[in-house]
Amino acid sequence: MSAFGNRVKFALAGEILEIANPLLPGRPHEELIRHAELGSVGRVLELCAGTGYASRLLVGRHPEVRAVGVDLSSEMIAVGRRKLSRAEITNVTLVQGDIAALPYPDNSFDTVMSVFGLHEVPTAVRANAIRESARVLGPGGRIVIVDLDRPASIGLLMDAYLLALEPRHAREVCGNGLVDLLTNSGFSIDIHKPANPFRMTQTIVATVGAALDD
Repeated sequence: MSAFGNRVKFALAGEILEIANPLLPGRPHEELIRHAELGSVGRVLELCAGTGYASRLLVGRHPEVRAVGVDLSSEMIAVGRRKLSRAEITNVTLVQGDIAALPYPDNSFDTVMSVFGLHEVPTAVRANAIRESARVLGPGGRIVIVDLDRPASIGLLMDAYLLALEPRHAREVCGNGLVDLLTNSGFSIDIHKPANPFRMTQTIVATVGAALDD
């Protein structure tokens, strides 16, 4: 596909996702925000933010929060910025950038979050993004992730979905893939809710250098 074709594809995808996100089974974005709210939210960084839907949802509930969303797609970012402008939301900033090389100093965020983003990126990018998250969070900072998983009871169905619709590296996040990556990058796992037959996603909350207080 040409560069122009890719730009059109991502622009259309952004608009489609804006419609689809509230309708997804299990409401994964709501799940993300519920777990982000378990602790002090503070300064928030959203990885693979797309149009910034999750960040907008968060600041709608917590107007005191300031969120930054990073995504590689300028087309997705453009869609999100239009949404922010129309809604007159000023405490969310969307930035085109590489999550594997975040342009922020150490200890600059309290919370990092990602929904359906980490399975999309290649293995090395994902690993670097988690290490970068630990760096910009600093000790006590939390990461909250909602992403794909593979329920054993419908494993063959999930395998077919992954093969047909997701990149090969997507399956690496399933099971303990993300948990092991986080642990190896200095995080302590506070919550890991695997998928079940009624919810095709997993939820992870982890803390840099210290366990999350209940």
